[in-house]
Amino acid sequence: MINSTQTIRISSINESFDSQGVKIVSGYCSFSHYSKDGVVEENLAYRAKGAPAMSISEQQTAGVAIGYLDLRTIDNGTYKSKLATLVIRSFIPTATVVESEAPTLTQTVTPAKKTQSREDRQLVGAGAATSNGKGRLSTVDADDIPF
Repeated sequence: MINSTQTIRISSINESFDSQGVKIVSGYCSFSHYSKDGVVEENLAYRAKGAPAMSISEQQTAGVAIGYLDLRTIDNGTYKSKLATLVIRSFIPTATVVESEAPTLTQTVTPAKKTQSREDRQLVGAGAATSNGKGRLSTVDADDIPF
């Protein structure tokens, strides 16, 4: 079994139900990959049953498909070919990006300079902190240090 996780776009949907009333969807999806020619979009047959089928039939959009590739051998007499089908075990729909041509207005905000006057500044005194062993911190005044 060849596990696969792909971002796909649903192209066609065929819905049916099995004898127990569980929904089955099949059809074609497309996915993109890079090759020497750049980004290439390929079509692939898919099928799903149960919860992923419900999600695909409700959303009918793009999403992340997690499953495996089922390679079926077709014997044509002179040669054998393989037909790949993506069997979707889990489908997570993703929101499609809609690009709008409406301009957005952004305002640049410059932070104000913070200036302190000499009177606002305070000196930091030296002090030592020691623990009293009970998890509390006791401070020692700088005048109590013997050196």
